[in-house]
Amino acid sequence: MSRWNKGSEVVERLLKNGELEQVPADSIRVDELIEQARKHINSASKLAEENPAAALILAYDSARMFGTALLAHQGLRPTSRGGHIVVVETMNEQFPNLEGLKSIDRLRKRRNAVEYPGPSAYSPVTSEEATEAIIVAEACLKTIIKIIDAGILGVF
Repeated sequence: MSRWNKGSEVVERLLKNGELEQVPADSIRVDELIEQARKHINSASKLAEENPAAALILAYDSARMFGTALLAHQGLRPTSRGGHIVVVETMNEQFPNLEGLKSIDRLRKRRNAVEYPGPSAYSPVTSEEATEAIIVAEACLKTIIKIIDAGILGVF
């Protein structure tokens, strides 16, 4: 039986493919990631009106960091081979219906469109869109803290 009750097939596949790696679970690292992500949210909030694209990118990065913190809590770490998508994929498999987490992929795609615009027309980020991204990041924070504090996942 796998140590990951939810999303175990995906976690095992990502480990096998070298997109995730097992590391010692480290509560200090988890706390550092959460604190850094909180700072990103604060910075995003200050930029939402003046620079909405930067605010959206910071909000996405904070949401991803919360996911990375949850992985670290489980003794998992995304590799450079897996990158951001592994965090999103793992969170969606393990927690498909939790507030905030299900929106990380939408933010990831929008962030990619902002940072790597394609040949089609570019749609600038609005302050409203940046504010929505910040709300998603804040929901991720609440969800991650709730999961860790409730012991829904054990540290491996």
